[in-house]
Amino acid sequence: MLLPKHSFKLVCNMLDVIGLESNILVSSIQRIFGNNNGGLNLQLRSPSRNFKEQKVVSVTRKDQVYTILRQAIISSQLSPGEAIRKELVAAQLGVSRTPVSDAINRLSDEGLVEIYPQTGTFVARLWLDKIETAQFVRVALETAAIRRAAERATPETIARFRQNLERQRKAADKQDFEQFYELDEALHDLICDAAGLVGLREIASKERSQIDRVRRLLLHYETRMIETLAEHDAIISAIADKDPDKAAKTMEAHIAQMGKMLLHLRNKRPELFGS
Repeated sequence: MLLPKHSFKLVCNMLDVIGLESNILVSSIQRIFGNNNGGLNLQLRSPSRNFKEQKVVSVTRKDQVYTILRQAIISSQLSPGEAIRKELVAAQLGVSRTPVSDAINRLSDEGLVEIYPQTGTFVARLWLDKIETAQFVRVALETAAIRRAAERATPETIARFRQNLERQRKAADKQDFEQFYELDEALHDLICDAAGLVGLREIASKERSQIDRVRRLLLHYETRMIETLAEHDAIISAIADKDPDKAAKTMEAHIAQMGKMLLHLRNKRPELFGS
């Protein structure tokens, strides 16, 4: 399910709750895309009385606008080739054009938008050569990460993986593509965390920008969600066996599946791709 076009307005109202350009003392901020109403929601958990457990989260207009636009692109709410009108986004979010311009520049650096002077700003189309490069980087990074995760795996780590997998099964049973995608992404983040390298999940997330849109689209095709579930099961089993070589091979095979399906997607939806 794609996010509705009016979700920008919903986000605008929700951002008023947390206070833009301020530091907020909360235990955590959980972002939920695609709730039961198909909208976009931000939830704040009640702050703990134990200040040691609390975190200071810096929330700025440009960070919020960047996050909202990026998610809209990744989820295909903003489709490849679609124009982004800065003044419209600014009006819907209740901000000036400056944070919108800053966010678009960041997205341009990630290759998610294309800026043409005197013409306009557009959501980047899917480019096979860029996706191929992103796939190469992803394989190198995530196979290295999963080797470390397998070597360092603890019963607690394995339990978190299996909890995530069980939630994936429930999402697959309900054909909840958005929930399944979020859990898919969370599993890869958990593997990066299990590697024990500070900041690795953030690096991996940024490197996945070019292929995240494709991953989400492919889940809707035929049996891909069930296949992904089986691949994740094999990945977790290899980690639980503390077998770095097997874990790396299962991860590489899992990532390679997207490349095999990409040409099928291009043939079926050529308008999404650059030429």
